[in-house]
Amino acid sequence: MSTGQQSELRNSIRFPLHLQVTLKTSTAEYHAKTIDISAGGILFHTESEVAVGSEVEFTIEIPGDVLGTNHPVSVKCQGRVVRFSEEASGRSVAVVIDEYHFERN
Repeated sequence: MSTGQQSELRNSIRFPLHLQVTLKTSTAEYHAKTIDISAGGILFHTESEVAVGSEVEFTIEIPGDVLGTNHPVSVKCQGRVVRFSEEASGRSVAVVIDEYHFERN
């Protein structure tokens, strides 16, 4: 699939945010860093291999200065791994968000 075709499939704006998170599956926890975030999913960089199809849970704390607020906002998410790739720059995991809710800090 060409880059042009791939971008047409994406219907959400992606924001390049680099935040530390812990991905939790039913069997393990993985340390990861976000590469970009959209309304429908998140791309992570990780040192570990995470199986496609794994259900994951994670909480992202978005700093207030990114949102234009005085306080950070935590977003608790549940989703599924839809893509895993290993490249020269490292491993990336794409997760589609199935459910999320905001938590007060």
